[in-house]
Amino acid sequence: MNGDQKGGRSVTAMESLQERILQERQQRQVSSERDPMALIKAGRVQVAVENLVFFVSPADFCLFVETLREEIKAKFDAMDRDHQERCLCFLVDLVLGLDSFLPQWNLQNRDRHGENALTNAQVEAETIDTMRLVAGLAARAPTVAEKLLAERRAEAVARLQAESHPDPEGGARALAGNSIDEYLAHVRAELNKSHLRRIADMRVAGQTLTELSNDYAAFLQYALYLGASFVTCNPPLVDLAWLADRDRWNPVVDGIITDNPEASDDELARLVTLEVVLANMRLLRPIFLLTEGQMGCVCLQVNPHDHGDAPAMIADALFIYDRLQAKLGGGVPNIVFKLPGTKAGLQACRVLTGRGIGVTITVDFGMFQHLPFAQAMHDGVAIYSNLVEMNGRLAYPVRDEMLSKLDELATHGIDEAQAREAAAWSGVAVMKRLYELLNDRGYDLLRIKPLVASLRIYEGDGYQDLPSAFPDITEILGTSILSVFPNVRRAFDAQPQIELQPRQIESPVSDDILETLTHSEIFKQAYYVADGDWLPEGDGRFRPAVELTLEDEAATAAWPPVHNTLTQFCDSYDSFVQQILERKRLLRMGR
Repeated sequence: MNGDQKGGRSVTAMESLQERILQERQQRQVSSERDPMALIKAGRVQVAVENLVFFVSPADFCLFVETLREEIKAKFDAMDRDHQERCLCFLVDLVLGLDSFLPQWNLQNRDRHGENALTNAQVEAETIDTMRLVAGLAARAPTVAEKLLAERRAEAVARLQAESHPDPEGGARALAGNSIDEYLAHVRAELNKSHLRRIADMRVAGQTLTELSNDYAAFLQYALYLGASFVTCNPPLVDLAWLADRDRWNPVVDGIITDNPEASDDELARLVTLEVVLANMRLLRPIFLLTEGQMGCVCLQVNPHDHGDAPAMIADALFIYDRLQAKLGGGVPNIVFKLPGTKAGLQACRVLTGRGIGVTITVDFGMFQHLPFAQAMHDGVAIYSNLVEMNGRLAYPVRDEMLSKLDELATHGIDEAQAREAAAWSGVAVMKRLYELLNDRGYDLLRIKPLVASLRIYEGDGYQDLPSAFPDITEILGTSILSVFPNVRRAFDAQPQIELQPRQIESPVSDDILETLTHSEIFKQAYYVADGDWLPEGDGRFRPAVELTLEDEAATAAWPPVHNTLTQFCDSYDSFVQQILERKRLLRMGR
């Protein structure tokens, strides 16, 4: 089959997927104005808010919301307590949704709605009017308001713990304040001063390509307020999501165990993971529908123990994909499967993307991994896939390697501080190189998205000369996706000010830093391109002593960044399975 025929087939397959997504979006738009009060009464508060913010036409929005507020106000006193709680929860979530990034997807989207898109003043007016109603209803039902405030305070404690806040309890009390009014005011202020929110706004303005991702399987709603459109899951993150909200997930896990008495340990782990993923998929679903599948996905890692077994990874992914499709009523699952940057991973990538299923390549650090996967993604028919550079998981082994030979480095005039600083640049340098190569080779960065993950905070001795404590953010702006841990997000947003250049990915790393990094075999292996077509003539300084290829499976698996990451992922997966088995033991004991 020639290239034109293959390209035509690819376009047809992708158009078919996008047509299915478009049909679901149209159905959601048609149903968006159908009796929100019934949704609220039934406890489907999230769906009611989503319908308003994501799917109601901006031309109808203001009148529709005004009518709804009046209906709630008129009927509130006659409602039972549960119904009052749901109405107040709906209105609080509507305030936060309106005062966040969320209106940019629909209500303020000028590309979609033109002059009918709402202005900032209109959105602010609706926010203020809704806040006034919240205050009035809280005064009429103080017990209901106190319960809601206590729930939001507890949620804040869990989120702040994930963000490594020094005093989660105290921070949550300060955020919640003494009333729903104070809570809303404090959260609104927090959202509006966010530097990550600025990045999301830059993307909407067309200044940068960078999308935001929540590098965590919990607290996605808060990340969505800041502009996130992606979330990543792996065994340790799914485990953390469970630990962060045991009251929610213990009954789910117990139900899975009870309903599947003959399931193996791995099967139970897969089913539990599927439920955590599905919860995140539902939150991202509106973005997926509005962008026709180009954004709004959850990234799910297949069993890391199968990193050398392509058929097992393919079977795992297809099983989950089919299950999710069924749970979505036949809709296209907004999921991309995380595969390792190994030979078997490449084989699985070709099969899955050939079926229109997106992938995210993880345990991925060097050009010898990135470039073969980029070609496989290009040849496939998935709407989009991701190439991950795990910055911190490269930088730390580079750092440790260089610190282990300080005496040798001293003969080249390199001290410890310079070695640490250069190591902090290593992941950034590789991502800049990848971005350049993908562009030079004509790849579509909306289909093959370079994604930066495993971010680190660099503070203290050796890092004073970095442009910021967050080079993994500030120095790669312009790449397709930036995936941020909660603790990095809090530290980044806590900065009083920080310079953001929307296309900083295109600015080169200084030659002094690169020269220092030539003393790291790990870095050279990551940075080197075997065909050498990008190197200045005669410059072979980045050629490693031994050039790895995916064909050399044992050497790839033993390379420190790959070995360290696969080991941790497998250990975390085993720990996750043990948590499930502990629940199984407790159920058998009747506890």
